[in-house]
Amino acid sequence: MTLPLMLEEFDHVIVVDWSCPEDSGTWAAKEGAQVVYRKGEKYFSASKARNLGARSVESRSICFVDADCLVMTGIKAEIERLLNLSTMVIAARTADDADISTLGGFIALDIGQFWGVKGYNESLEGYGLEDCYLRAQLRLERGLGAKRVSPGALGSIRHSNSLRDKFHKEPGHISGNRNHATLMAYLKSKGINDWTSDPQTSDIAYRSP
Repeated sequence: MTLPLMLEEFDHVIVVDWSCPEDSGTWAAKEGAQVVYRKGEKYFSASKARNLGARSVESRSICFVDADCLVMTGIKAEIERLLNLSTMVIAARTADDADISTLGGFIALDIGQFWGVKGYNESLEGYGLEDCYLRAQLRLERGLGAKRVSPGALGSIRHSNSLRDKFHKEPGHISGNRNHATLMAYLKSKGINDWTSDPQTSDIAYRSP
């Protein structure tokens, strides 16, 4: 459901088939996407899969979109207006200044800036926070500002946590807590004790509803 929208909107779409038991790569290729395959993996790794896909990018910029994210008509033009060498483009917050958890993985940026922090942190295994860690690195190590797409530019498909856990080694709350500790330790090493209130990071921090 989400891939056809991406193919209509973007010039080039890369799908990573991370040993998918449902052979999603074959379907995606038939739809018109470029597919990068990783065989022989028992569990999914978001960081490793995204980095793998990014290695096939030949354009100057890159946009990461999760499989449950709906991109609306016009978002490509909006990204192009917002994006430059010193910015990252991320999803809009809600009217009450909260982030939408299912859209946290959306980010567009210059490919050189992405590899400047060595991509996604592959030590973050399981579910969650690899996107937040990347944002923090881009801000604190590369000095990137953040711009957000308009509220109607993205949508998402709701699904249960059990579906998220299906291809991971352990439940999401376990890996999520561990990854949260890793993120907090990184922020503390940069002098950030509370990234939601610190003026250096408050605009990129994940804010719960």
